[in-house]
Amino acid sequence: MSDESDLWALMTGFAAISLLSVGGGIAVLPEMHRLVVEQHGWMDSLGFAKRFALAQAAPGPNIMVVGLIGWEVAGLIGMFAAMLAMCGPTTMLAYGFFRMRARLGGATW
Repeated sequence: MSDESDLWALMTGFAAISLLSVGGGIAVLPEMHRLVVEQHGWMDSLGFAKRFALAQAAPGPNIMVVGLIGWEVAGLIGMFAAMLAMCGPTTMLAYGFFRMRARLGGATW
């Protein structure tokens, strides 16, 4: 199990990666590897590759690897925190653009 600083580092790291993930989660997989393996040492490269392979083999979105990484770092709370950190910022950004588009949709300019 990890401490709160690991959970915070996991969340801030994945939130930052989330805002850079143009092209989906797979596009930023090398950055996830750098964060998880090289920077924090939460797992080795083989463990990272195994979790990625499991996420690819399972039905569902490719970004499921983030939940598996979160589980490894901080258990169940880490899984939910990592998924929230990876999906939350872009969801809020898309929602904000939707609201702005709806509000400015009838503007004549």
